[in-house]
Amino acid sequence: MPIFKADKVKKNEIPPLLHPPLIEAIFELRWEIENLQPNEARPQGAFVPMRDPAYPMMYGRLYERLKKDFPFTEDLPSTGAHPETTPYVPRHRIRKEKNGHPLVQVGPGIITVNEAKGYSWKSFRSSAQRIIESVVDLYPSDAMPLNFIKAEMRYVNGIRFDLARENPLSFLAEKLHTKVEVAPELLTLNSLNERPNAVGLNLAYALEKPMGNLNLALNLGQFEGKPTFIQQTLIQSVGELLPADTEGLSLWLEEAHTVAENCFQVLCKGALMEKFGI
Repeated sequence: MPIFKADKVKKNEIPPLLHPPLIEAIFELRWEIENLQPNEARPQGAFVPMRDPAYPMMYGRLYERLKKDFPFTEDLPSTGAHPETTPYVPRHRIRKEKNGHPLVQVGPGIITVNEAKGYSWKSFRSSAQRIIESVVDLYPSDAMPLNFIKAEMRYVNGIRFDLARENPLSFLAEKLHTKVEVAPELLTLNSLNERPNAVGLNLAYALEKPMGNLNLALNLGQFEGKPTFIQQTLIQSVGELLPADTEGLSLWLEEAHTVAENCFQVLCKGALMEKFGI
């Protein structure tokens, strides 16, 4: 595993927004679980059952640890299947308030922290760090060594768009500072309307800090029944690029948040940020 030094992370945080576009912020952490059928013992393409030695014990002990702040429990539909057939799928939620956020999800080899419109980085970071520490403390390392295999931070924003009045590509260029063009001849030769009916843009870049990948997505869709550009920022580190301990993962959180905040500031600077009430 790489060594992560506790460098001071540059802060450039956005002041609280009066009208934040955030739909959901998600931190996800995965760890290695046991393959119950060696490769040589199964036909190609066959289903492979997998077992997490920490599940379901970790869920029960996690709830006992967090129930003061997350008292509401909820079983997800995935509990209808055997846990060995649903690896890396959340099976339970614990919530701060009924049907509300923040919430924690847990299943074989996976745990997430989810926040919505009440999001603040200070609170979200605190919950994520608490979850990391809980996994390390509660994992039965005598059964199988704890080996983190993926961490990701995802921000999903919903940016309102007037489909009747605005050209999606013009909106991308002027409001979201992302220019997408097609040759004008493509429109004229085929008698096409200059406004596309759908837009889907996905970009991926290698990251150095934290080591991993940055994925940016801008897709025209709907949120709460209204036309919306769904903008996603995903920072992801897997395998050897991922720190192995709580200190390293805490630094990973800070660095991933810095990347996400930089992306939000650049994409939404100007008219959109004023609309959000900065």
